[in-house]
Amino acid sequence: MSFFYQNRAERVWFHISENRSFAPHLHRQVELLLVLEGIVTVTADDAAFQLSAGEGVIVFPNRLHSFTTPESSRILICIFDSSFCHAFRNFFQNDIPDNPRFLFHAFSCHGRHALQELLKLTSEFDQALRMPENIVLYAQGYLTLLLTDIFAGLSLSPEQRMNEPELEQQLFLYIDSHYTDNLTLEYLAREFGVSPFRISRIFSEKLHTSFPHYVNSRRLEYARELLANSGLSVTRIALDAGFGSVRTFFREFKRTYLISPGEYRRNGNDPSPAESLPPS
Repeated sequence: MSFFYQNRAERVWFHISENRSFAPHLHRQVELLLVLEGIVTVTADDAAFQLSAGEGVIVFPNRLHSFTTPESSRILICIFDSSFCHAFRNFFQNDIPDNPRFLFHAFSCHGRHALQELLKLTSEFDQALRMPENIVLYAQGYLTLLLTDIFAGLSLSPEQRMNEPELEQQLFLYIDSHYTDNLTLEYLAREFGVSPFRISRIFSEKLHTSFPHYVNSRRLEYARELLANSGLSVTRIALDAGFGSVRTFFREFKRTYLISPGEYRRNGNDPSPAESLPPS
């Protein structure tokens, strides 16, 4: 399974997703996932929820989450900075929900109206290269109304933070830009002035995986993209992706995707739904 840190630049982004599954990931923004049709299984940290139409979850910043569609689904995804709706900024920065699930039928008339208007705005976000400021302001207002209803039903607890949480984000961003390099725990420890054990603990506690597994996952995703969209040889792709040898690349690729790189390219580059990744 792949785990990754998603470095998003948008202040706010909406998208209607159909029949998709997103691999485990985290980012610094808040994410709302609202099921419009079908069934979706959402995992947030260590809790799993099966959601039907009319249900949703809210994922606070830097929480590991994923979702899968067993058959079919249509969902609205809203991703926005924790400070985008100012009234809720402190909650997003200091707390986590005991249960992130919510129901549409519990919304007030204001929340239901806000949801309908957010659905109308999604086409603007899908089409625009640069979002007009008036659309951003509409989104801010409607999200504030929706969050008011969602938070009315949430029970919050103070987040148990690790020391110097900014180290986590700096570390993930650095790896996201250098995962094809020869990265080791010792190298990163020297780069960030901390112990290798501390970096290893961040991966085990935050992503529930190991440092080598995380780096290999990022390399495999990049290699899969090259296999699908370039004419480079498999050997060149293995080396460009950061693997020390072609043999290691073949072993890790087949262990993760249950198919060899060559077979993957010949079969039309069509990964299973559970391996699909969110847009970056």
